[in-house]
Amino acid sequence: IPRSSNVIRCRLNTSLPNEESYKLTVSQSSIHIDARTPKGIFYAFQTLRQLLPSAIESDKLVTEKVKWNIPCVVIEDSPAFSYRGVMLDVSRHFIPKEDVKRHIDLLAFHKLNILHWHLTDDQGWRIEIKKYPKLTTVGGYRKKTIVGYMWDNPTEWYTKRYGGFYTQEDIKEVVAYAKKRFVEIIPEIEMPGHASAALASYPELSCGLRQDYVVRDYFDVFDEVYYPKEHTFDFLENVLVEVMELFPSHYIHIGGDECPKKAWKKCIHCQTLMKKEGLPDEEALQSWFIHKIEQFVNSRGRDIIGWDEILEGGLAPNATVMSWRGEEGGIIAARQKHKVIMTPSKRCYIDYYQESPEYAPLAIGGFLPLDSVYFYNPLPAGLTTEEQSYIIGTQANIWGEYIQTPEAFEYMAFPRLLAMSEVQWTQPEYKDFVFFTRRLDKEFKRLDYCQVNSCRNFYEVNYAGVWNENHETYEVALSSFCPDAEIHYAINDSVITASSSLYKSPILLSKDAVIYAAVYKEGKSMGRVTHKEFAINKATGCDYKCVPKTEWEHLDESFGLTDGYCGYAQDMRRWASFYQDSVQIVALGTGDERYENMFRHFDWKYHGKVSAQIYYDESMSHRIYAASD
Repeated sequence: IPRSSNVIRCRLNTSLPNEESYKLTVSQSSIHIDARTPKGIFYAFQTLRQLLPSAIESDKLVTEKVKWNIPCVVIEDSPAFSYRGVMLDVSRHFIPKEDVKRHIDLLAFHKLNILHWHLTDDQGWRIEIKKYPKLTTVGGYRKKTIVGYMWDNPTEWYTKRYGGFYTQEDIKEVVAYAKKRFVEIIPEIEMPGHASAALASYPELSCGLRQDYVVRDYFDVFDEVYYPKEHTFDFLENVLVEVMELFPSHYIHIGGDECPKKAWKKCIHCQTLMKKEGLPDEEALQSWFIHKIEQFVNSRGRDIIGWDEILEGGLAPNATVMSWRGEEGGIIAARQKHKVIMTPSKRCYIDYYQESPEYAPLAIGGFLPLDSVYFYNPLPAGLTTEEQSYIIGTQANIWGEYIQTPEAFEYMAFPRLLAMSEVQWTQPEYKDFVFFTRRLDKEFKRLDYCQVNSCRNFYEVNYAGVWNENHETYEVALSSFCPDAEIHYAINDSVITASSSLYKSPILLSKDAVIYAAVYKEGKSMGRVTHKEFAINKATGCDYKCVPKTEWEHLDESFGLTDGYCGYAQDMRRWASFYQDSVQIVALGTGDERYENMFRHFDWKYHGKVSAQIYYDESMSHRIYAASD
């Protein structure tokens, strides 16, 4: 006779909406789980874990008597999207097999079901291919690795040989491990660009313009691309055969992004091929290349995913588009009735900074704070309901250029991955950022028990300065993601305690100042003291026009140089870009005064372009900050 109490009873129930849906019923005597498939049962258990106190995640044996309670609830749950992914780039910096498995555990616990494994790129080939052993013996290692950004001067290098790869047995082990946790692994084999590691191993796969290919030791987009000839397709098909034997995933990701056409433009064979196939340009040649690969993958019962550049020259018939350069590529593909995975860089690239760069480990650039991730909606309002149905999900991407260790990968991923998991699973009408922060405040304890190296900017102060035109003064607002917290601050004083000034309203500044602040809860300091420098002068708050026009990533173009924020070398959020050796600024907020050539010429070139960095206008006794892009 089945037990009626003190039991967890699971039942398959075909009446639930989809294979990942579940119903969790917790009563005083028992727990019942209904799901359409074992996937749903698995996700119900993850919810059950989340309802339990975080101490359940501890790896230490509990010897004293402890009572753990969960509420009596009825939860009926289904995911918003079927594709809930994270991309892990191991090509730039290798992650050992055991750490990949740990990453899979964390994905599964938060109900993510796709690991997009970026295995090949210019800086390393990470998957063993039996037919082509040099892909790993040569392509799996680089002689040195750049320290910092490639545009830094002087450039420093780690001179130690660097690399690593997964054997086919490693791959099988990781795939089987993920399958047990209902995580599907989609491999990415880059083509036709990002091929330096492959061409260093087998230079005959290139257009033959040179033979001295190397595994790249710095991070950029390179001209090395595959030669679109039969022996290259034989190579790629042989590689894909071994890849598909290792990965049972429906999708195979073939890259397709950032493919320079320089080599193809100079290659006689490529130009002859274009004429033969009636291809008007090199973009069409890339499309022809992708079509040919797709036909092969389709013949094996699989489909391809490509980055949104595969739209150029015409989209392959059955391809799924991963839209990263904003949402435009995804919108175009959805209107053409192709499946789409939304992953725009400004909302989904969690290798971007999540805190002020003064306090953060080196990142690739950009700025993507926790709330920006949480508020992302992958369904563009401009699409019809039918067109939106082609958007099967969204994905967070962790590119590894500047992330050197598994612990650093975790730091960039958490807690933003928790915000992304709600974007992927929770219906938009049920999302509530305030409620999320209250739960996250407790969830950090669980991350600690799991020994996850998470970023704690959640417990630090964020600064926002603005010129108040009505009051003709500069105001600095302080905030924190941490709920029910106090902010204590001081001006030009780095010592902050619970007795420091309590922040209640914007701080008014009339001259240059540095504000120091920290978050407190119940009299206890929650995070480190941070600070921000503000420059207040005659130009602060003035709008202006630039000739030539500058490119702005995150700022209002007419206030970026006069917004009061002092520059910081790594803070690309506030960089202004000028690609000429002189700049003219026309100030609009100071009467008819016209300030020409406010910037002194700074002859520093990157890729042949002259850029501006930090300049001072001494005649006005104020600073204007800009930096090279």
